[in-house]
Amino acid sequence: MASTIPAQYYIGLMSGTSLDGVDGVIVDHQCQQIVAQAYQPYSDQLKQDLQQLTQSGKVLLATLADIDINVARIFSDTALALLDQSGVSSAQISAIGSHGQTIYHQGGHYSMQIAHGALIAEQTGITTVADFRMQDVAAGGQGAPLTPMYHHHLLNGQSGAIINLGGIANISQIYNESVFGFDTGPANTLLDNWIKHHKFSDYDRDGLWSRSGLIDQGLLEKLLTDAYFKQKPPKSTGPEYFNLEWLLGFLTGKESPEDVQRTLVELTALSISSHVPDEGDVYLCGGGTHNTFLVERLMYLNPNSDIMMTNELGVHVDYVEAAAFAYFAKRTLDKQPSNIIQVTGAKQSRVLGAIYAI
Repeated sequence: MASTIPAQYYIGLMSGTSLDGVDGVIVDHQCQQIVAQAYQPYSDQLKQDLQQLTQSGKVLLATLADIDINVARIFSDTALALLDQSGVSSAQISAIGSHGQTIYHQGGHYSMQIAHGALIAEQTGITTVADFRMQDVAAGGQGAPLTPMYHHHLLNGQSGAIINLGGIANISQIYNESVFGFDTGPANTLLDNWIKHHKFSDYDRDGLWSRSGLIDQGLLEKLLTDAYFKQKPPKSTGPEYFNLEWLLGFLTGKESPEDVQRTLVELTALSISSHVPDEGDVYLCGGGTHNTFLVERLMYLNPNSDIMMTNELGVHVDYVEAAAFAYFAKRTLDKQPSNIIQVTGAKQSRVLGAIYAI
């Protein structure tokens, strides 16, 4: 009687610059289909701790260690919840690919993600691949974005563009086997922080508050003069740069809060749209897809593009990045590189990630 070989899967875990929680997926061995998906929110206290850590950059090492452990436990809990929900056993998982939580990113210099892989591996009993960015940085790259390689895999031979609307926006431009991409600038990070500052809400649901304001053209023009928008790729950025302190440096104090919010939507839409192909298929993913006003502005500014959600490709908008890191874990175990030198600027392709084996 022939033995039955158990199906093999990968888990991908991701938390973005919005600092809201952990997205997790189980994908098939080819990383083409999502078998299960789950979300674990951060507690209000952990959100506050992470906000303080990423915005101020000042923290005691003991505090950083505690935050690291707390985040790793939530990543582990997400992986275990996926197993429980799907009925897949830990023995059927080849590896977990954990992006971790970025707390500092300066492209070309240093990138730090917490939620250390050793603890995730120990708590789940599954080999974990983590710390994907620093090998690219060490090779002279930006360390970001990494997702264009997965976007190419997801399009499966199609040409098109995929735009991730996370805390930071990034775009992948894919033409047959040619892949290019970079961070365009802020997406949700300024919008979220501005509404938190004024309305004590985590985000602008459906963009309703920004709809109530008017574009401050003078402010918009000043914001667009920032050197990052003029910088040529390879380039990457994060909330260490685009944050409230950055925004307040452009304000006179006389602006109405809702007009600033409306202007920030336009800043995001314009800084992305200037890089969208003139025509063709464009797929959106990330938390910003739930801001219907932002999506409307992108569609308005790109009338010749067919703008859709990545759901059309079989991967839910909220789980594309988690699936990407499952894919990268597979590539790491297969000793295949996951960076694209024309995207990150690294001197060579590199196998990314540290492996914590069980």
